[in-house]
Amino acid sequence: MATVMVVDDVAANREIVRMLLGFRGHDVIEAHDGADALRLAHTHHPDVVVSDVLMPGIDGLELVHRLRADPDREAAQAPVIFYTANYLEPETRPIAAACGVSQVVLRSQDPDALLDAIDIALAGGPVDVSATPDDAFAQAHLQTVNAKLIEKVRALHDTERLFETMAVASPVGLGIIDRRGSADYVNPRLAEILQVPLTRIVDTGWQDALGLADRDLHALLGLLRGDGDDTELRFAQRITWPDGTVRFLRIHLRQTRDEDDGLTGGVLMVDDVTDVAQAEERLRAESQRRQNEARHRDAERLDSLRRMAGGTAHDFNNILGAILGYTNLAIETITDGREDGGIPAETAESLLGDLAQVVKGGERAKALTQHMLAFGRREVNKPVAVKVNALLEEQQETLRAAAGPACEVRLVLRADLPEVKADPVQLARALDNLVRNCGEAMPDGGTVTVTTSSACGDVTIEVRDTGPGMPPDVLERACEPFFSTKSGTGTVGLGLSTVHGIVSQAGGHLDLRSERGAGASVTITLPAVAGAVPVPPPPPQSAPDEPGGGETLLLVDDEDAVLQVTARMLGGAGYRVLTAPDAAEALRLLERHGGEIAALVTDVVMPGMDGRQLARIASGRRPGLCVVFVSGYAESLFDENGNNLEPGSTILAKPFDRDRLVSTVRTALSRTRRS
Repeated sequence: MATVMVVDDVAANREIVRMLLGFRGHDVIEAHDGADALRLAHTHHPDVVVSDVLMPGIDGLELVHRLRADPDREAAQAPVIFYTANYLEPETRPIAAACGVSQVVLRSQDPDALLDAIDIALAGGPVDVSATPDDAFAQAHLQTVNAKLIEKVRALHDTERLFETMAVASPVGLGIIDRRGSADYVNPRLAEILQVPLTRIVDTGWQDALGLADRDLHALLGLLRGDGDDTELRFAQRITWPDGTVRFLRIHLRQTRDEDDGLTGGVLMVDDVTDVAQAEERLRAESQRRQNEARHRDAERLDSLRRMAGGTAHDFNNILGAILGYTNLAIETITDGREDGGIPAETAESLLGDLAQVVKGGERAKALTQHMLAFGRREVNKPVAVKVNALLEEQQETLRAAAGPACEVRLVLRADLPEVKADPVQLARALDNLVRNCGEAMPDGGTVTVTTSSACGDVTIEVRDTGPGMPPDVLERACEPFFSTKSGTGTVGLGLSTVHGIVSQAGGHLDLRSERGAGASVTITLPAVAGAVPVPPPPPQSAPDEPGGGETLLLVDDEDAVLQVTARMLGGAGYRVLTAPDAAEALRLLERHGGEIAALVTDVVMPGMDGRQLARIASGRRPGLCVVFVSGYAESLFDENGNNLEPGSTILAKPFDRDRLVSTVRTALSRTRRS
């Protein structure tokens, strides 16, 4: 194999030829210009010289002329091949032939053309030519180079004209930035986008015109210097024009490199995307509006369901109260008849067994109405200051039972948790429902974690399970009443809706999150109590069978069945009972019986004058009159924050049994006598 000297001022070109010749096994010597090539030719005496034509300093033509005139014959007789992308073969043929150039190969040709030319040159051996006279060479050289320079100048002019046309017509602002961050060129569009004269954008003025934050400017200048591995940067920028107009820009800076892959700076591209940004903002606003409308429709639909559920439960409570009341009276009558022999024992037992099933069904119906009232936020509640952690610790065993034997219940309670204002019984029922739902979602076992925390004046209780989670369509409807993925009877589908109602009635909100395969979590958020809320003392208990003191009671209810059965219950407890179907009749009885009446026991929701209005008029006529409100509907007794609209009054929730009725009336009378 031969020694080949490659002469080219571009390192990448030399590398390509070196690799190509290396495959043939040739030894390659690289020279970066003509002067370097002359020096190496004396040292190594290459068998073939492959040289570019257009080079700074000593070009290819001058190199061949000097080699042929060199006194070192081995160097002078080396075959020379021109390998060029700038000259065509006809352009170099006259002077090349005069200088003894073996062949001219264009870089655009197949690489095999160069290898074949080298093989031909090696086969021909050293060339034997005389040096061209200096004057003749100088003239031919000057003509050749001058013609190429004119061609290059014209090409450069055409390129500059095309670049200027493109840059001026570009819809994007452009800037050529050097490594120091100085703009060598900016197009008119950049000045238009920034609303700044061109003279203020060149050099480093573009940095101030863009109003870049220190962090972004540091990143851009670092990219121009070559800090880090990034080759380009993109980010958005917001600017304000002198007239106050706000514009949104998209900025893109990409590094530029020379032929030797050296970093020279970068190209800055700035696009005004205000129309796009405004369109996106309008789209976001429209999307938000639709979401708000959808939430509003859902809220209206849910509120309609709440009103329907609350009203239905209220009416059902009256019916249920009469059913349970008369059933209990029948049980008492049959029991008395069995004891005095008026009813055969066998018959009495059969009747009592049947009536026990009626009572059992009534109790289940009673639980259903409580769920419906809670969902409708109409349940009679008694909010007090509640220590959530203490409530959870007290309910721990109950919660474990609700989760089921296959599930573990873990409490993660934050210390120093502020109190909340809620009905502890209802809150405990809500937590029981949530844990029960978690257990039903994990029939094969899992973990239910109850976590408490406090932030921004709120107390949160999160109940999370490790079950299969819910798909989006189920999650969306999970709080609707009677919607459930479970099969069963009773109050199926009322669990989450009941919890939602209880939490809403306490002034809080509920957040439900779930994903397929990632379990579900329900977060209750309740406002913390700003100050101490007095906890009312427990009412004094009296024995259910303790006879009444013979006081006269004024009983008012617009439901005749409820009125009669309640009167019989109170009469059986030793009270004298006056009954009225409405407020007008109650006021007439109050006027007629004067000081005989010890207590007013009135329903709250009645046509015409309601129970609250009746109580105010009656108390005005009889100061110190004991008042007991009876209601299964909380709306007219409590405000939206759960505060009692009649402070200090006694409230009995429907439906009730004989013992609760009598105990509540006795307690109220006792409290009135003490005050």
